[in-house]
Amino acid sequence: TDRFAMFQTYDSHSDPGLHPPRLAALRQTLAARDLNGMLVPRADAHQGEYVAAHDARLAWLTGFSGSAGFCIVTPDRAGVFIDGRYRVQVKAEVDPAHFTPVPWPETKPADWLREALPQGGRIGYDPWLPTRREITDLEKALAGSGIALIAKSTNPVDTIWSVQPAAP
Repeated sequence: TDRFAMFQTYDSHSDPGLHPPRLAALRQTLAARDLNGMLVPRADAHQGEYVAAHDARLAWLTGFSGSAGFCIVTPDRAGVFIDGRYRVQVKAEVDPAHFTPVPWPETKPADWLREALPQGGRIGYDPWLPTRREITDLEKALAGSGIALIAKSTNPVDTIWSVQPAAP
């Protein structure tokens, strides 16, 4: 056996063709819940560095498998926010016709949202995933924009992920 099998590999198992229908289903779900968008972080309720398959919502939705990043979905945009480590990887893993790589932290989420939703809107988030500070900072940066962050007790991604792995 390979004694190093438990360590991270850098092989991509993403199939970009799977993700556009998932994005469309998420947008339908958001519209039905009176939401104009959704924050989809690579995070779990414990803010761990490694997330279980059950919590790999960012990878399931977008195909991006990096260890850091998030997506913001609006009715007509889906930005995958990645730092400098993942600028090449994200282009290989996501469908560029549906997901736009966004250089982060150079592009701030609030600025991106203000441009994506100039008339304001309601952005959902799972309150178990971002830290309270992340939400507070984003709310402050969005002040006056007409964009509100809405905590959703049921994660909309989970409602469309029909074969989501069991929670550990």
